[in-house]
Amino acid sequence: MRPSAMKETRNKLKEAKRIVVKVGSRVLVDSTGKPDHERIHTLVSGIAAAHETGHEMVLVSSGAIAAGIEALGMEKRPAALPDLQMAAAVGQTRLMSLYSHLFGTKHIKTGQVLLTDDLLKADEHRANAQNTLNNLVAHRIVPVINENDTVATEEITFGDNDLLAALVSILVEADALILLTTTDGLHDADGERVAFVDEVSENVLALDKGKNGDLSTGGMKSKLLAAGQAAAAGVAVVIADGQNDGVIRNILAGEDVGTLIAM
Repeated sequence: MRPSAMKETRNKLKEAKRIVVKVGSRVLVDSTGKPDHERIHTLVSGIAAAHETGHEMVLVSSGAIAAGIEALGMEKRPAALPDLQMAAAVGQTRLMSLYSHLFGTKHIKTGQVLLTDDLLKADEHRANAQNTLNNLVAHRIVPVINENDTVATEEITFGDNDLLAALVSILVEADALILLTTTDGLHDADGERVAFVDEVSENVLALDKGKNGDLSTGGMKSKLLAAGQAAAAGVAVVIADGQNDGVIRNILAGEDVGTLIAM
């Protein structure tokens, strides 16, 4: 790794035009597992600010199941697939309604797109999704993407939308993918933040501690694997703390925030 590689890539983020932001479930909920409206408002404000300065923004959002769990009065995330799909069906409308309202206060239109990663592997379906997303962005509409959890199976159990976000970033030829979670990035064996990764190797993956919350399914390994796939396609990826105000602004300003993955 050239010593200047990280600095060069951080500087390129200043010039990034099309940005995919993925937000995990734990970023969107409070300590009780209920949607944290203040934090969601902060997230929307950050995306809206970037949108208003000319960036083309795409949001991949988890949280439908968590919203459904709240609406249904469940005490915790259920284990049975039909119950998860029921929660997703109930929560998806609530989550999208909230996004539509919050972006609307910023005079930004949104469009809901439900996908599964296996759908994106079929040529015709992938082309249709690509055309839809590109047209939304071209009309300055922010796509809000989630996995179609009511028909998905493995997607509910693994990934928390990390893989989907990587596939979407490749599909729309994004300049950058920002994976927002509840930690400030990958940490090494001493607990120090890893600022830059130029290869998602087995040694890097081994740094994942594998601890997930009840309302999410994606750990750091999931994010690293997704980041590696996107980075291999030329997308700069940053894993950062979505609980920090201004995180999107700081990343796009080229600041040393989170863990940058680029190849």
